[in-house]
Amino acid sequence: MRRITVSAPGKVILHGEHAVVYGKKALAASLNLRTYMCVTKRGDNLINLHFPDIELKLSLPCGIDVSGNNTKNGDVTSPIPASDDVIETLKKLSGLDVDASQSQTLAVVSFLYVYTEISKASKSPLPGIDVGVQSELPIGAGLGSSASYSVCLAAALLQLGSHINESKFSSNTETDTLYQSSWMHNETELIKKWSYISEKIMHGNPSGVDNSVTTFGGAIEFRKGNITNLSQMPEIKILLVNTKVPRSTKTLVSNVRTKYDKYGDVIGSVMDAIDAVTTRSIDTYSNLLDNGHSSPSLYKDLGELIDINQGLLRTLGVSHSRLDRVCEVTTALGLHAKLTGAGGGGCAFCLITPGTPKSDVKEVMSQLRAEGFECWETNICGQGVIRHWTHSEYYNIPPGFLPE
Repeated sequence: MRRITVSAPGKVILHGEHAVVYGKKALAASLNLRTYMCVTKRGDNLINLHFPDIELKLSLPCGIDVSGNNTKNGDVTSPIPASDDVIETLKKLSGLDVDASQSQTLAVVSFLYVYTEISKASKSPLPGIDVGVQSELPIGAGLGSSASYSVCLAAALLQLGSHINESKFSSNTETDTLYQSSWMHNETELIKKWSYISEKIMHGNPSGVDNSVTTFGGAIEFRKGNITNLSQMPEIKILLVNTKVPRSTKTLVSNVRTKYDKYGDVIGSVMDAIDAVTTRSIDTYSNLLDNGHSSPSLYKDLGELIDINQGLLRTLGVSHSRLDRVCEVTTALGLHAKLTGAGGGGCAFCLITPGTPKSDVKEVMSQLRAEGFECWETNICGQGVIRHWTHSEYYNIPPGFLPE
């Protein structure tokens, strides 16, 4: 096993934004824009990192250890989060320039911590490796790019340390390719645990939603810290649109709180309505799966629920003129779109039903791109983290990704 190649999806919040802060449920799904990581064993004691999306190339020695790391030798099942002191020490040991970006710093520090701790928990130290990462996800757009990276990191290094297996193949007959569709449940749980350790370095106190849906794929319902995997969710096509407008989640949440404190009865009713939309949407997705994805009336219901949810979010003041423009363009062709995530910019998604003419999708994408938006036609509720295999040990990897 000289080379390990894994990928993990992003995530998109379908319903429940902002209401989830007030104890309501939210619905998140995997997004089939993926991050790919290739780990290749070396013959020396060097670690070479190549992350072109964040313009990072770095060479480090193996064997970096930090006083204060508490993972017990051999106990890979109970990873311990990095302390603030350890994170600061790893920043100093990383070899990064003082003007390194936050993305570069967090990616390297999370890598070093997870690599070091899994190495300590392995029968023998992890070897020198070349690590390449490329992503189809825009960074910082609220689509789970850091979670996707963290899940790939955990899956690749746990496999490198022989803590998860290499079995369970399934095939893609269209490309004559073999790829690993899943690990055992206890192994994916282990990937989720270690990816959360990386996410804590990235975000401090994450909810666990992003790395959960990125690990398992499909969709999840989350409420008050409780995460439930939803098995009755069909894979559906969407058009994802990036407004490229930066936004502050903290500011948007704070602004909604100010409204709630002033108009509690009114805003509370809006939150109740968003919660009802989320519940109805989950039920509709489940019914759609039962009907073999072929019920026009259920797709119509999903579209109407998307429109209602967008209207409620606009009432909360978390939409943006660019998000509203996405909705205008899609509505003109009978499609349905809403913001995803905190709002105030960021991204939106548009439902693409089986009956949507390809020409309509093409026209919408052409018009949005002409107005400066980024667009991807993709799907949701697909596979989570996977190991890729062919005779060359990779599958559907971006061009130029693998070393010669």
